[in-house]
Amino acid sequence: MDPVIIESAGPVTLVAATLASLDAEDVSGDRLAEHLGVAASSTWPPEHNDAGTRAWMRALLVAHPDEPGYGFWYILADARLVGICGYKGPPDAMGTVEIGYSVVEAEQRKGYGSAAAGLLVERAFRDSRVWSVAGETLPALEASQKVMIRNGFCLVGSRPDDELGEILRFIRSRPT
Repeated sequence: MDPVIIESAGPVTLVAATLASLDAEDVSGDRLAEHLGVAASSTWPPEHNDAGTRAWMRALLVAHPDEPGYGFWYILADARLVGICGYKGPPDAMGTVEIGYSVVEAEQRKGYGSAAAGLLVERAFRDSRVWSVAGETLPALEASQKVMIRNGFCLVGSRPDDELGEILRFIRSRPT
């Protein structure tokens, strides 16, 4: 059985993805919600969550079986499936982890993305290896930028991307 890791704050609960939850999600959002014991979202999946994302996450879980929390998480709010978030892997050699998040459109602008990002940051800084948490977004995604700013991130620069154009990079350093 895969380990189940849960983080909570206020109305938001994060449940770490497992191979079993990814398999359930491959069938349908309804099957995933049933697997998690919550109400389904009629608009599942959120943006940036497709079969390719789940395949990438499976590979990450297999490559780092001793660190299942440094992957994909499901965002639950009031016993409903509302989005995804997670890390792009365990800390790198510089002590940085990168986070991402996506909430289904019907549940956006309710604070779920901010709460989920906050839980990821708190969890990361409980690991003594982590010195900074990074996040990237597009200039047009102002709500995503606000999530990072609310969680203490600072814009540190940008980089070009051949497909997406300019990507903004935000960092939050470990509190001293």
